[in-house]
Amino acid sequence: MTIIVDGQPRELRSAATNVAALLHQQRVAFDRHDIVAPAPASPLDNDLVVTVKHVDSWTETVRSTIAARLVKRWAFTLPIGHKKVVDPGAPGLAEVAYAVTRTPDRRSVRRTKLVSRILRAPRARIVAEGIGEYTALSELAAKGIQGTLNLATSALSMVATAYTAGCGGCSGTTASGRPAGHGVVAVDPRVIPLGTRMYIPGYGHAIAGDTGGAIRGNRIDLGFDSTAQAYQFGRRSVTVYLIK
Repeated sequence: MTIIVDGQPRELRSAATNVAALLHQQRVAFDRHDIVAPAPASPLDNDLVVTVKHVDSWTETVRSTIAARLVKRWAFTLPIGHKKVVDPGAPGLAEVAYAVTRTPDRRSVRRTKLVSRILRAPRARIVAEGIGEYTALSELAAKGIQGTLNLATSALSMVATAYTAGCGGCSGTTASGRPAGHGVVAVDPRVIPLGTRMYIPGYGHAIAGDTGGAIRGNRIDLGFDSTAQAYQFGRRSVTVYLIK
């Protein structure tokens, strides 16, 4: 039988049972990019001519998914903390073409990017998040802050109490170093990080500047300048709008 490798013929005899075994026996390396005829699994006979053409360069394409971005929309009709998927979205599909060249020793390849294109653009996943009644945000806008909806990053339903700088166990200085008073509130930093700005209807603008042993989870303690104001506020449920 005859083997022709890259145009160079050689006559031989072999007890191999198929083309792949014959080439392995003759130490003729090949892979899926090379052209072998007949097919590697073909049986052998004495008159068979096997040809191998090594391919040293080719083009290949790689496809990958493009993640869909998440878009949040505020919904006044949904309760605080509730979410509703408006559009589930869909991932996109990208394709990149490479020129691949085999190194002379055939042990590795070099890839050069030729072109990339988007076969299918991703569609955003849209989720509506409840932020409570419109009136509270209207109050915020009325105070001169522009782009209210863009400023509010989230809304929390919390239980608020009141404190003053002179309350029992209070030192007048907060955990953040700010003096206690109106506009400085105590929070659970696991829920609202210290330094977070916020707007609370019925109280106004504030910053998370203090912590407290009894302030855990959805509790918030609002600072006031006088004991009378603190008593007047008492304890109530509030909507806390976090502002970026």
